[in-house]
Amino acid sequence: MANGINPKLSRVSLSSYISQNFTKAFLTIFLPLFFIGALVFIIRLSSLTSQFQVSFTEMAELFSYNIPLILFYTLPISFLVAIAITLLRLSTENELMALIALGVQARKLTQHLWIIAFLFSLLLLALSLIQIPQAKQQFSSFKARKATEAQLNVNPSQLGQKFGDFFIYIKEKKDDSMKDVIIYKKGDEQLSNQLFIAKEAKIINQDASIELTLNQGHGYTFEERSLKEIKYEDMQITKSLNSEGYNYKSIVEHWIKYSFNPKKKREILFFIFISLIPIIGLYIIASFSIINPRYQKNYAYHILGVTIVALYVIATSLKNQGSFLTLSLALIGTYIIGHALFHYKVTRYF
Repeated sequence: MANGINPKLSRVSLSSYISQNFTKAFLTIFLPLFFIGALVFIIRLSSLTSQFQVSFTEMAELFSYNIPLILFYTLPISFLVAIAITLLRLSTENELMALIALGVQARKLTQHLWIIAFLFSLLLLALSLIQIPQAKQQFSSFKARKATEAQLNVNPSQLGQKFGDFFIYIKEKKDDSMKDVIIYKKGDEQLSNQLFIAKEAKIINQDASIELTLNQGHGYTFEERSLKEIKYEDMQITKSLNSEGYNYKSIVEHWIKYSFNPKKKREILFFIFISLIPIIGLYIIASFSIINPRYQKNYAYHILGVTIVALYVIATSLKNQGSFLTLSLALIGTYIIGHALFHYKVTRYF
């Protein structure tokens, strides 16, 4: 203990002080970006209403599947901007100079921010490698389920509706029961034209298939020179859904499947690079945000814009034609550049 100050308490106080300033700056940037991203996805989701009916609750469910993706794209940018705002505010209000005068080195300040950057990268890796694949599968499963429900939704007195390969027309409908049903299927080279008329019918969803049961009707098969008629009490027409359903895969199965597709395989490079942006970009932004406002000009926001664009260009290049070797070189090279800039512009003076 020196001068009546507990060093341990000082470290905690400094860490808390930096965290509070970062949190305020981060929320100021993150919340508007998140709401803009959410609005974009809501507009995209609204186009699904032209394919099938979606209730407000189902729309909220669909939106929840896109939250991991929105977070993945907004968190790295929000983090870098928050770092610049936090360090610039400390610099311009001379709080940083006061801390340095009290013996707190600039490198020690960035160590607290590095811990935050590390936690952000862990969160982004979890989102990109676990949550986003799961959310995409849930979204696809939802669409497959709604497509199945759309096949069950046959409206009365409406032409052009289909049940599998059959065109269907009904006069009345109550729940799953229908009356005065006409079903037609155009023939091909092997099958004749088919027409079925029934007084009553019912659609039953059996998970793997949809069964249409016709009661008390007639069936006709006809070609150019022949016509055959049958009379039936009950007839079932079954449509399999196995080919149209969605089979959910575990995360391991998902990435194993992607590993056999070169284009899809490179997505993991993109995800990893974007996830590590908080770590590799921290020292680049800090190099131009820790300044003495009396002697140095503020170029932090210019560098911030250039850095964000450059990092996303690298990530896109990895996604298009990258490999694990180029990913490693890009990560190590960017990290080294950040440390070199930080040493040249900051640690030599502060």
